[in-house]
Amino acid sequence: MTTDGSFLPWSLLQVAFQLRSLLLSPTLGPPLAVAGRWSPWTPVLACGPLKTEQERAGRVRPSYSCFWKKPLARVRMAPGGTMPPCAPHLMFRRPGLAAPAPHAVVPPPAAAGMDKEDGERRLRLSDLEWLADLGEGASGVVTKVRLRGTAGPAFALKVAHYPDDTDAGREQDEVLRRACGAGPPSPYVVRCHAVLRGEGGEPACLLELMDAGSLHDVLRRRGGLPEPALAEVAARCALGLAHLHARGVAHLDLKPDNLLASARGDVKIADFGVSRIFSRADGHQRSTRVSVAVGTTAYMSPERFAPNAQAGPRGACAADVWSLGVTVLELFLGHRPVLPAERTPSWKMLKEAICYGDPPSVPDSASASAELRGFVAACVQKDPRRRATVPQLLAHPFVARRDVEASRRALLEIIVETI
Repeated sequence: MTTDGSFLPWSLLQVAFQLRSLLLSPTLGPPLAVAGRWSPWTPVLACGPLKTEQERAGRVRPSYSCFWKKPLARVRMAPGGTMPPCAPHLMFRRPGLAAPAPHAVVPPPAAAGMDKEDGERRLRLSDLEWLADLGEGASGVVTKVRLRGTAGPAFALKVAHYPDDTDAGREQDEVLRRACGAGPPSPYVVRCHAVLRGEGGEPACLLELMDAGSLHDVLRRRGGLPEPALAEVAARCALGLAHLHARGVAHLDLKPDNLLASARGDVKIADFGVSRIFSRADGHQRSTRVSVAVGTTAYMSPERFAPNAQAGPRGACAADVWSLGVTVLELFLGHRPVLPAERTPSWKMLKEAICYGDPPSVPDSASASAELRGFVAACVQKDPRRRATVPQLLAHPFVARRDVEASRRALLEIIVETI
């Protein structure tokens, strides 16, 4: 660096780093990780502040850009260097297929998990190794990956179907940042380590890997859950919703498929593909769309069937509470509770049952405690103004009076036996 604070000419720096790349690895460039952690001797790719007009005016912090391969990419490291940024969906290939040429990977200004500028690293397309396909949903494709050539942890890479330059894409960035990225992580919400861009502008999210599947898988393999395990699930879901609502995010698609489990016995809320924000960064509240255009019909509250339904903070949170009640009831019964298990529901049938039928409830013939029956009833009040709030659910006897250790042990045993 020169005396006036500028950096050496580009050409000299490029030559130095290219030589270093060839010396360390003639094929893949310098190794980026050792034993699952970012290597301290990975090339520092910040080549001086590329100041924009706003940055020169002092209104925003300067960004630093790397020049490992053009086009330029701006990639921020997570605190501690333990959470590598993810790559776009073409960043890895199944064994035997050639990796494509590098291309720009540009995270949003406040990418999830990237709050602090600890440094910058350039991740090449070949640095992610494909391990397995995990599934595909309405909002994206999920693949199991890890950093190539390391024994580090595996991650779930989710590539969304929508481009980032749409309104939905921009809101989804903000949802991920609030829900599971910036700030202290919640033990009840799946962690998003980074968000970058695919070639078409679609977000590619590097997520915490939950290695025991979803609670829908548990139901399919063993049927309904006993009350001790169910109380633990209900508590974790309520705590996860409390975390989301405190950050101004309504999930709007809570169901067993979106409750992911780990072999450690954890259950966390996942999949924010249809989530909405009901409060702005400045604290002002706003209405958000909660209609049936987003989410899964069988878990929707009656008010969401209104055309172009909008809801403020209270209504958006109430919609999640209804979904929680239906989810808890399904986990108890072993099947969706809105219609009899033997019927294949259509959208019209579900709408009629939810809007005009009795609220779902624990059958009289079922062997269930009064606490469980009361918890479900508090969640599925048709009038959202009478529906329990999340703090009220956390204080409900079904959750608050459970034997915490026994409940956690019961849930862990069930998850382990169904993996």
